[in-house]
Amino acid sequence: MLGPLHALPATGKPSTPEQKKLMGACKDFESVMLGMVFKQMGAANGKDDPLSKGAGADTWRDMLADERAKEMTKSGGLGLADGIYHQLANRV
Repeated sequence: MLGPLHALPATGKPSTPEQKKLMGACKDFESVMLGMVFKQMGAANGKDDPLSKGAGADTWRDMLADERAKEMTKSGGLGLADGIYHQLANRV
């Protein structure tokens, strides 16, 4: 059995369909976590920003936080997805 750090090929990218699916789930998890952080940061910022006016302001702010999180994860994120993947890779 391979250890978690040896489950990846030398390139560091998942190679089997199961590994690719796991990496996708890890990135999705990181994106959700970042979205939660961004939403909390926006809530702590108060209601003085330009997005705070109007009926859909909260929905718009949440959607913006989610999209920022997705883009950040796509461009490498914080490394949370990679860390989780390395912990779980030997199980697939």
